Amino acid sequence: MQWALELISHWQWVYLVAGITCLAVLVVAKRAWWPLIPSLVLAATFFVQSGTLDRSTEPVGARPVLQVATANLNFDTTDFSGLVGWLVSGEAPDVVFLQEFTGQAQQALQSPEVAQRYPHRVEAPQPDQFGLAILSRYPLSEVQKVEPADMQDTLRLRATVTWAGGPVRLSAIHPMPPLNATYAQRRDQAFVEETHHLSQSGGLALMAGDFNTTPWAKGLFAIDSQLRRANGLARSWPNAFGWLSVLPLDHVLASRGWQLVDSGHGPDLGSDHRPVVVRLVAR
Repeated sequence: MQWALELISHWQWVYLVAGITCLAVLVVAKRAWWPLIPSLVLAATFFVQSGTLDRSTEPVGARPVLQVATANLNFDTTDFSGLVGWLVSGEAPDVVFLQEFTGQAQQALQSPEVAQRYPHRVEAPQPDQFGLAILSRYPLSEVQKVEPADMQDTLRLRATVTWAGGPVRLSAIHPMPPLNATYAQRRDQAFVEETHHLSQSGGLALMAGDFNTTPWAKGLFAIDSQLRRANGLARSWPNAFGWLSVLPLDHVLASRGWQLVDSGHGPDLGSDHRPVVVRLVAR
């Protein structure tokens, strides 16, 4: 029952828009609005979300800014020109988390231009939808590949990036979609395990990827005392026409030592997901 209710909760954007639209139609038509009370109550749950990262209230000034992105490339993608173009552009992030990372994607990123821009990498291409990679302009250390424990689990990547003279712990994750209750439970368990790993040092940390969950589900509520969404409600799936999406499934979570400068989307990469980009400063 909990799993089924969570699946329903993911569509809060739809409920909010539908509730407001129906209310407007009835008000304009001067008809009774009381039958809309249940739908409006449901739409109001849109505002019950996991925590978001505090926004910086001071000018960035001379403080270093870390730009982080996450992008699901889509397992069926064969044309990576959009990805390569983004990564060699002036808008390229400092650290990029990639999901559904295949051998073909890895080959596409071997170009001299991309290699020069991102000399530090952790790559784990797979012949399925759960390959991962982390690309960084800054040195990476303490690299760890956490192999799946069983068929309900997926690969995770861990690393530490040296940025602004200090370490930032990273975790890349792409759990199974919640096709059944077991997958949903294992997904949420993975969130907790990675949060525990990242919080051990007590320093700056980031977890990013296609989480296959939304801010209204319990998985993100369980960890928001330590990691909070930096990407707000940036809708990332499905990618329709390069600009229209419904569900915020792709996230960048940051520890409390960060402040948010701004967030948004990256360019259309030809995937069924839109990239999510955030810019962060340390407190």
